[in-house]
Amino acid sequence: MTRNFLRRNGALVGVVFASFSLALLACASGDTPKPATESTEMSAGAPGVTALPADSTVPSTMFEMRVVDEDRQWRIVGKPTMAALDFAAYFANPIRLAGKDEKPENYKGKMSGVKLTDYPFPMLDSIQEHEPSAVNGRMPVAWEPLSKLLYTQTGSDSLAQVIGAVEAVKWDEPEVFRAFQTVTRLWGVPMSDGSVEWWAEVMPAQWTGRTAFYGKLKLASRGETAEVLNFYLTAEMNAEDAQNWARTLSSYWYPTLNTDLEPHSAGAPWEAKADCRPFAVMRGNPMGKPMWIAFDVPAFRLTDEALRAQQVADSLAAAGEVVPVNRMLDTTSDARLQTLSSLEGSCPANAETAKFRSALENTLAKLPKEQNAWATAGASPAETFLWFRRNANYLLADKITGQDSLHNPLPRLLELKHYLDSIGVQLLVVPVPVKEEIYAERLVAGTPADLCVNPAGREFTREMLAAGLDVLDIYPALMAAKAGDEPPHFSYQRYDTHWSLPGMLAAMEQLAARVTQYSWYGDAGAKPGSLNMQETTTLREGDLVAHLPDAEKAKYPADTLPAMKIFKGAEPYKGGKNAPILLMGDSFTGVFESVDQKSGGPGSLLAYATGLDVQVLTSWGGGPGVYHRMMKMKKDMQSKRLVVYMMTARDFWQSPMEWDALR
Repeated sequence: MTRNFLRRNGALVGVVFASFSLALLACASGDTPKPATESTEMSAGAPGVTALPADSTVPSTMFEMRVVDEDRQWRIVGKPTMAALDFAAYFANPIRLAGKDEKPENYKGKMSGVKLTDYPFPMLDSIQEHEPSAVNGRMPVAWEPLSKLLYTQTGSDSLAQVIGAVEAVKWDEPEVFRAFQTVTRLWGVPMSDGSVEWWAEVMPAQWTGRTAFYGKLKLASRGETAEVLNFYLTAEMNAEDAQNWARTLSSYWYPTLNTDLEPHSAGAPWEAKADCRPFAVMRGNPMGKPMWIAFDVPAFRLTDEALRAQQVADSLAAAGEVVPVNRMLDTTSDARLQTLSSLEGSCPANAETAKFRSALENTLAKLPKEQNAWATAGASPAETFLWFRRNANYLLADKITGQDSLHNPLPRLLELKHYLDSIGVQLLVVPVPVKEEIYAERLVAGTPADLCVNPAGREFTREMLAAGLDVLDIYPALMAAKAGDEPPHFSYQRYDTHWSLPGMLAAMEQLAARVTQYSWYGDAGAKPGSLNMQETTTLREGDLVAHLPDAEKAKYPADTLPAMKIFKGAEPYKGGKNAPILLMGDSFTGVFESVDQKSGGPGSLLAYATGLDVQVLTSWGGGPGVYHRMMKMKKDMQSKRLVVYMMTARDFWQSPMEWDALR
């Protein structure tokens, strides 16, 4: 099967599907933001919240924070503007702050006695101890999401560069990786000439013993900046936009904060609190201890009456929507045995792999232990790649099936197969190789481009097949796809952990071919040609950028990536509960499917290529947790013939989300 199979119905016209932000900006007025008048409170000293220095002011007019218990926060946002939701997510977020109050081992406090005014912050025009009068009555914002929006709309990353420089100041201790200070609040002050001045609250890390200070940035933004800022502060989201916001945020924070959205009915009570009715609940586990933040917008809450009506409607829909099918497992082993045979001796541990392993170990040993991403330069700036420490650790794995019972995936995958066999549903496991093994020659200089550098991972694939699991091995296809690289476009995103369109297409072509080989495919009601495809682009900021040293982050702006979008008629495609295929897994099932341009990820592409409807179930917190969600879909499973379990292969090794028993 060739890539033409996926593109057979494509109109192949260039269409850019704007995000909520792009669409609303076109309608935003150019008026400068009006000072907010409503006031809210934030309990910064409440249990479970990282305490702010005593002389630091807390934000007003943005959100109210309540603490449900030690690990659960409830954030109430009065108006669902992008600025308010972003601020509620970024400010004093315990998931983001976990572990950062501990003093770094190599911190010496060389300049602990130096006055702030005596230490150069050349990117600040002025420094003062108290909140400046220039920002009185103005709403603070979180600088990271605003700077991304400004870059998207104006093409300028000046704000990110200046604030990045503030956060990168190391007080004569450059060997300390962790930030000595962060910009916790930012104010944009429109001027009469149409420019915008920027003021920042800078919060030193708790272990420095310093207190908050304020400064005016040496940056006056012009052009469209005031219009973008006004839109950011005033344009309100609807409930669907807010859900997409939460989903996207969770996906970006997932690689190192292990974030995911908890299953929750938007607007329904949470944690047995009748007045807490969030539209989304985010779970994070960055340090081995789960924490939750609920995002609540009063306008999105459901009254008791509306909630009961919604529950009745959902119950009726669930009862009548799923159509059970008569199923028959395809018990042939030809594909499995052929794949098993192809793996024998295909990735030996030898002198070349030992050399690669040693070089990678040396690279990791030189990184600060808290640094989770690093860069390697290519032959040109367009060929610079960022890499993820957890992916690298997976390439250095020992025997995967030798792990303890909570980290060894094989028994749990076999348990899942046994359950699905018992209800007549096929299981196909699709491990997604990490970028670091596909592009090993870019990770470690001197590595042959065709060298298989992951003997332990390839051996685990062989063990799964030998144990009777049907496994689709997409590693050869992804290695072959590199031949079509055209910098700055590759099979994987340069600054991100995920694949890009060429890699995804290579994998989906192989998956589609496998699906059509099952003996039941002809009876599954396939409708080839019922969907159409259009080419588009999407702007994505790499999820690895945030984990670089502060001084380097501004070097890696968002990438414009080619993408596909699948339509059913005039509507973007989305699989339903009666889909015969369930595609479940981690963020590799969700990227381009439920975030970014949407309806162009693995589920939509598989539906387009096979003519079969595909329902997608994504756990942003990691693949090992998604099969528990599947177990709660017993009614939906009556329509299923195939479960495709797709996830990053790195979670086969020391996954922070443990492989516990099926329940």
